Amino acid sequence: MGAFDLTIGAFFVGFSFNLYLYGIVSYQYVSYATLKFDDPIWLRTLVAISFAIDTSQTFAEFYGIWYLAVENYANPIALTEVIWVWPFLGVANAIAALVVKSFFLYRLWGFTRRAWLCGFLTLLAAGACLCGVIASIKLGRLDDLTKLAPLIPLVTAWLALEAGVDIIITVILSKALWQSKTGSARTDTVIHRCIKAAVQSGLFSSVFAFACLLSFVFWNNTFLFTIFSWPLGRIYSYSLFYTLVIRKELSNIAYGSSNIGGAQTNSFPRSLQISSVHFRQDTTTNTQVDSDYVKSSLDQRIVLHSPEGSAPS
Repeated sequence: MGAFDLTIGAFFVGFSFNLYLYGIVSYQYVSYATLKFDDPIWLRTLVAISFAIDTSQTFAEFYGIWYLAVENYANPIALTEVIWVWPFLGVANAIAALVVKSFFLYRLWGFTRRAWLCGFLTLLAAGACLCGVIASIKLGRLDDLTKLAPLIPLVTAWLALEAGVDIIITVILSKALWQSKTGSARTDTVIHRCIKAAVQSGLFSSVFAFACLLSFVFWNNTFLFTIFSWPLGRIYSYSLFYTLVIRKELSNIAYGSSNIGGAQTNSFPRSLQISSVHFRQDTTTNTQVDSDYVKSSLDQRIVLHSPEGSAPS
């Protein structure tokens, strides 16, 4: 193994993966902007903040790589220096996770209407963010980047809470969606896509959080953890943007006249949503399924509409 494999090499792998995910997230953001969803201002603001964090982190990581591999090419001591990039990335990751979780927790409230559950998970998410910010501030005060052991308790609490909240939200959302199945080919197809989105949202972020945690705890004398921590914010953004943009695909399924599971489907409501889902099906004498609506609760029944022009009037 080369002398810089677990230092600059780890930075490079983490940055490359982050850059790849940033490209995907950028495409999703442009798709979201051009599809013209009739979303409330708070949600559009949340999306803009998430993308701004992604962009700032990506540029910060680029500068970090430049500083180590170009400006200090012949100065290995630079690997031990704590520059502004390292604590900034930690703070940005913590805030990015909280921003995305706030959306999914609001969505969870729309499903369950359990204020105590959503309030408790919100406190855990806020606690995770606080641990991440404090750990990053303490990182900025270190004089040697290779001596990270004192940060292990805070980082453990931070990433364990992040992953735990992600898993809980995923399980509850998936269960609620599964229980909403009606037997209608069309509505069940939409439900399956929603479950897929929910599982992807929680699975990717929790796996990366756990991988980052394990690599930080057991190999904190290297920078192996950056392979997982640098793209972590993009994983959260991807889960948010994917959940929002997939409504276009669900609209095509819902509004189109297509054969799903052998049944000819026709009209579907305009209010295709991404939160708590209730289905009513009406069957005609020729066995066609006419699912009347998919109704959602978000912010006291705030409607997140499908893209303009995606459904017939």
